[in-house]
Amino acid sequence: MSYNLPLANRYRETAIKTANPLQLIVMLYEGAIQSLQEAREHIKRKDIGNRARCLNRSVSIITELQVSLNFNGSRDIAASLDRLYIFMKQGIFKANLEQRTEPLDQVIGLLENLRSAWGELAYQSNITSPAPLNTAASAAAMIKNIPATGSYPGMLNISG
Repeated sequence: MSYNLPLANRYRETAIKTANPLQLIVMLYEGAIQSLQEAREHIKRKDIGNRARCLNRSVSIITELQVSLNFNGSRDIAASLDRLYIFMKQGIFKANLEQRTEPLDQVIGLLENLRSAWGELAYQSNITSPAPLNTAASAAAMIKNIPATGSYPGMLNISG
């Protein structure tokens, strides 16, 4: 099916170019989740090269999400997400170092929760009137249920 690859790439490129910012965030979460799921399989098969490629891709995506945080708007939300992204990257590094899938499972779960919440925001922004969606308030509602630093089993306290 490699003959469809250019068509699939054009479709993906069009989807990215026409997506709104909330949809782009959802796409980034989906990419990170997919990379971690692939890495999990590579760990099980002891495929070091592909494991490293997938883990590096997921760290790059999470870093992109992290550096795009807006600390000028809602500092509490940005700070909470920043800590969560740091925690996720620590889990990925731990999985790589220990060659275990359990830390990846935890990170995948967190990313799936965030993807779901941001997906709902993206959906709401598409069905609402042209008035801008208050993403700060919506994001605040979304992350208020994220446990505080230190509440995940085995989590390092990174709050300082």
